[in-house]
Amino acid sequence: MANTQKFRAHESLAVDTAGDWQVQSVATVGATTTSFRVDGYHQIHILPDNDIYFTFSKVAHGTTDAINTSNSFYLKGGDTIYTLKIPHGLGDTIYLQWQRVDATTTKARYVLA
Repeated sequence: MANTQKFRAHESLAVDTAGDWQVQSVATVGATTTSFRVDGYHQIHILPDNDIYFTFSKVAHGTTDAINTSNSFYLKGGDTIYTLKIPHGLGDTIYLQWQRVDATTTKARYVLA
């Protein structure tokens, strides 16, 4: 008898994977908030060499939605690759905003998928 339930729903729909994988140039994460568009992707894989704050926003940096160092999440720098799912409930245009935590020059390698 055939196994008609070979795959679970998320496996058959490939929800956690993307058809596109774009390695980006290494970015310098500055002392002020910078942002870049991530709409059209499902995930971002980030490897920061030092701690960085991050948030997702429907507007670019320089607005009231910028990083708030008291409330924003942060990623620990080092050898850990973080995978963040991009929230699509914000609207048609989505930005990832980031900022370094301390005065150390920070580089981040990232892939959009």
